[in-house]
Amino acid sequence: MATDLSTRILVLAVLQLIVGGIVVLGGIALINFSVDAIGKALGIVHAILGVLGLSAGILLWIRKGRARTLTISANALIIAFSAASELVLSATSSLPSDQFVDSIIGTVAAIVIGAVVIIQLVRPNLKGALAKVAIQH
Repeated sequence: MATDLSTRILVLAVLQLIVGGIVVLGGIALINFSVDAIGKALGIVHAILGVLGLSAGILLWIRKGRARTLTISANALIIAFSAASELVLSATSSLPSDQFVDSIIGTVAAIVIGAVVIIQLVRPNLKGALAKVAIQH
């Protein structure tokens, strides 16, 4: 049973690293391809949130205390900001149409994976396993 939990935590850490990577790359793409300052500003925030997501994934991987809380918080911010920024990008036409489609695909992937990570981290058995790790550190 402990091995199963260890494997699940490892898989969640890898998924979190994927989310962070998608958001960092999306932020860099927004900075490079945006046609106005709004898109570039959104790209900077995305890149920062992506680094936060990557940090959360690393802390979850090595099972540091508060990794669960940071991961849930980072994903909640990423989900909310990503959805809102897609609306802003659509309304302001800050991206050319071909990059906008890529942006939507990346956003959907990050939101879905981030939501899966959150759902798994709030399950009682994982919550308890990660709480024990936090106490031991």
